[in-house]
Amino acid sequence: MLKIRLAADVGPIPGDLRETLPRIRDLALEGVELDLIGLMPLEDYTRTAIREIRKHLADWNLTLALARLRLSRGLDDPEGLEKRIEDIRRAMDLTYQLGGRYLSYRIGFIAQNSENLEWQVLKEVLADLSRWGERAGAVLAVETGWEPAADVVRLLNGLPEGGIGVEVNPAEFAMHGYDPAEAIETLGRWILAFHAGDVTSRPGGRGYRLVPLGQGNVDYPGVLTALEKVGYQGHLILRPTGEGDPLAELRQAKEFIYRL
Repeated sequence: MLKIRLAADVGPIPGDLRETLPRIRDLALEGVELDLIGLMPLEDYTRTAIREIRKHLADWNLTLALARLRLSRGLDDPEGLEKRIEDIRRAMDLTYQLGGRYLSYRIGFIAQNSENLEWQVLKEVLADLSRWGERAGAVLAVETGWEPAADVVRLLNGLPEGGIGVEVNPAEFAMHGYDPAEAIETLGRWILAFHAGDVTSRPGGRGYRLVPLGQGNVDYPGVLTALEKVGYQGHLILRPTGEGDPLAELRQAKEFIYRL
């Protein structure tokens, strides 16, 4: 049976970390997602700052389910690539120092042809980051949903074990025309983190929009069954959409998951 462990992305919740964490704990959630650069620039994470964040988490008995690094470009863009690699390494170190295990990052476009130079460069960079993760104690969780899950698996196959995996959000797969449950089964053992997102079709079939969990088209009974089938043991991370009261939305999302 799939063990339900819920966490929340603190980013959409107003207030600083000291105000937000007790609100999350009041909802009986177990963990949080932190946007590293959203909290402060990477260079401002001094030992004192790291200790303070760890203390805030410990005070409210919350774990760091996922750290996120948001950069303006992915690993598919050669311009400034070395600096981005340095930032990712630093963020992986920080993730471990903050008590977490997984760092999410969007790597960019994945070429379909493995003979493509960009594909080979991306594979080499990911291999380097995977080895770095083994030393740092934190693993890179690649954001997915834009390409077929099989393409992601093909890219990851052959990389050093234990240093890299994926983050899954069923809403992203649905928005790009893929079946979320099938994608989860394809990604299988590579899944490190899971976002419980939902989407609905726009009027007239003009794309999709994100909606609160349980109000969209994603087949969550099928998604949770797929997670159980592949042996996923991590958190289900809830992220408010920003359409209303984020804490009320988190509460409703939690109730939706437990009803299933």
